Amino acid sequence: TTLFRSDERIAGRMAVGTGTSLALSTLLAVLLFAGMQMYNKQLASAEWLTIVGGLLGSGLFMFSLTAFNNLEVLVFGKGFQAKIFPEVLACLLLSLFASGLVHRVCVTTCFLFSLFDLYYINKISSGLYQSVAPAVTPAKVVGKSKKKN
Repeated sequence: TTLFRSDERIAGRMAVGTGTSLALSTLLAVLLFAGMQMYNKQLASAEWLTIVGGLLGSGLFMFSLTAFNNLEVLVFGKGFQAKIFPEVLACLLLSLFASGLVHRVCVTTCFLFSLFDLYYINKISSGLYQSVAPAVTPAKVVGKSKKKN
């Protein structure tokens, strides 16, 4: 057997395919939404649980955005990327609505946690998928210089 370093073996490969990721993220989003609705009385019963409700709402945002983008990649092709409007905004509004069904404070904390999620999703995605173009430096022109009298 050949031993690989983990980054050499995984480089260029995803953990699961796009279709599997679509199914998993959709399932997790639906389960989170259902769990938030089943336990909305408990999540609204204490201050710290409303923060947990917002955290669950941001998880719903992350999984719904993943599912939405995976669906678009399957339909439109591999190079398709999610944009602020409509993908991110639609998933954010969905998660804020689901959090609002639990408690008002869940909406605020969901919004803050979702912005945090979005920042790190963008940072990880740009590190994996954006290629860095080498900087072009202008060449120094070598020629005769004029002498001043």
